[in-house]
Amino acid sequence: MAILPDLATAALGGVVAFLVVLGFLVIFVEGLRPGRALAFVIGACAVAAALAALGETGLALLALGVPLAVVGSLAFEWLTTR
Repeated sequence: MAILPDLATAALGGVVAFLVVLGFLVIFVEGLRPGRALAFVIGACAVAAALAALGETGLALLALGVPLAVVGSLAFEWLTTR
């Protein structure tokens, strides 16, 4: 039995996780090294893929919100420092 069986609720949770982590990164973190950010994104996507393979699609959506926030933070940093 899945922990988050409702995918709409899980997607909303993923959006909330994305916004919270993105806000934290933009406000408190000056900059991420690209190598460290890439390793984190790959690791978090691997965790999300493993959760999806185990049938926990809802938790995989929550886990995908975090690396997407890191990518968003890097994009925001790149756009504002040009």
